Amino acid sequence: MLDCGAALIIQASEKSSERFIASQVRKSRAKASGEDCPSILVVDDEVKLADTMTEILNLSGFCAFTAYDGRMALEIAEELQPDYLLTDVVMPEMNGVDLAIAVRRQRPETMILLFSGQAGTIDLLEDARAAGHSFDVLEKPMHPLRLIEHLKRMRLR
Repeated sequence: MLDCGAALIIQASEKSSERFIASQVRKSRAKASGEDCPSILVVDDEVKLADTMTEILNLSGFCAFTAYDGRMALEIAEELQPDYLLTDVVMPEMNGVDLAIAVRRQRPETMILLFSGQAGTIDLLEDARAAGHSFDVLEKPMHPLRLIEHLKRMRLR
């Protein structure tokens, strides 16, 4: 049985079926619904980084879920309706900026935080701003305490 304090990782890879992922999200969400545990969807195509961030966030009072690409993250976000979206900017197929815009359309109250270690993200962010979208951005690598503090400040806004 899963609980909010456990390191809950939903592995959204090509091998995972959409039904399995949806059922895991529903089970986890039902379990966490009675607790004050902000949900956060962590998205990064670097599996170890995504899994590590998810574990740290779960141990820090969040109910964290993981996806390894933008398309799967959209499916999970639709079902989960997360309080936060934490996503890498540069990913194959669907970048984090496009994912953030799509999640914001699905659920405007989701707090969105982007992160990136690549200089090429500036153009993507400028394009998003020109289209009326503004997002907080942290640089990779980021210290876990800095990430948690930033997420807490976002909640207070």
